[in-house]
Amino acid sequence: MENTFEIATPGVDVQKIVARIQGRVEEKRQAGVYDRYNLSAIKAIEMDNLKSDEAYLEYYLRTIWRAADIDLGDFEIPSKAPVIGKPVVLLKKLIWKLLKFYTFRLFSQQKDFNTKMVSVAEGINRKLDRKLAVLEDRMERLSK
Repeated sequence: MENTFEIATPGVDVQKIVARIQGRVEEKRQAGVYDRYNLSAIKAIEMDNLKSDEAYLEYYLRTIWRAADIDLGDFEIPSKAPVIGKPVVLLKKLIWKLLKFYTFRLFSQQKDFNTKMVSVAEGINRKLDRKLAVLEDRMERLSK
């Protein structure tokens, strides 16, 4: 891969900056911050790797269960400004509390709907699996 630009400013240690970024990413990965948004499993899986329609369906049922779980909790609001950081964070927290007051019901209803729809999809899958097993059993008995 080619470098697209170079930092040639005196006093800037690029390796130190990169190491610091990598360290923070690793800390967040260890803390599980990225788990919710980890799409590498989706990217890594290829349709050819799925041995059957059943494996395909099972994989996507597990995936939509994870996606249905909308996080309704608070999140950290960090401060990067040393002087005005605290007032900005307090303002953001106040705005978040006001928004949460108005949006919590909507998001909780969406989470409830998502969970019910995934349950319906899984129930249909189980029902069809049972019917298919009965049909396969009948076919096997008739072929004897």
